[in-house]
Amino acid sequence: MLDCLAMNATTHSIFGVAALAGSFLLLGEEPPLYTYPVAVVAALLPDVDNPRSRLGNGLSRMKNPALNLLTRPLSWTLRIASFVLFRTVGHRTLTHSLLGVALFCLLISPLAPLSPDLVVALIAGYASHLFADALNTRGVPLLWPAGRSLRLLPRGVRSGGAAEFAVAAVVVVAAGLEIYALHPALFRALTFTSL
Repeated sequence: MLDCLAMNATTHSIFGVAALAGSFLLLGEEPPLYTYPVAVVAALLPDVDNPRSRLGNGLSRMKNPALNLLTRPLSWTLRIASFVLFRTVGHRTLTHSLLGVALFCLLISPLAPLSPDLVVALIAGYASHLFADALNTRGVPLLWPAGRSLRLLPRGVRSGGAAEFAVAAVVVVAAGLEIYALHPALFRALTFTSL
C-alpha cells in the first residue's frame, strides 16, 4: 500500500537531475558531469527508511565478484539503516522532514571544503525527493514530528498512474532545457555525432 502512494524511483531520479541543473543555473556555473548521478542517488536516499525501496533493500548483486566484494559493505549498511529507521521512526517521517534535511546537511558538511559541487548535488537531489513527494496524495511531513503533511496539490498525484507519468514528462522536458542551457557544447557534440 505504501508503494502506490509514493512517487516511484524513476520519477525521483528525474526530479533529482532537474533540481541539480536548476541549482547550478541559479549559481551561474556549469556542474561537473559526475554530479548528475550523485543527485540521482541523493534523490533516492530519503526512502532508505523503507526496506522495500531501491536503496533500503541494499544494492543489487553484481556479476563481477570483485564488485560484489566492494559493494557488499555499503549494501549491508543501507539495509541496516533502513531496518533501524523503519522500526524506530517509520517510513516517511524523519527522512522526509526539514529535520531530516538538516541532519543530512550536517552529515555531508565535511565534504564541502573538498567538493562544493558534490555537496550541491547531494542537497539538490535530497530536497528534490521531498518536493516530488509533496506533489503526491500523502504529501510530506516537513515539520515532523509535529504538524501535518504538506501537499502541494489539492488531491495529489497518485503514483504509477498517468498523472505521475505526465508530471515526470514535464520535469524531463524542464531538465533537458536546463541541461541544454548548462552544457550547450555537449548537445552540439551529441547532434554532430548522430549525423
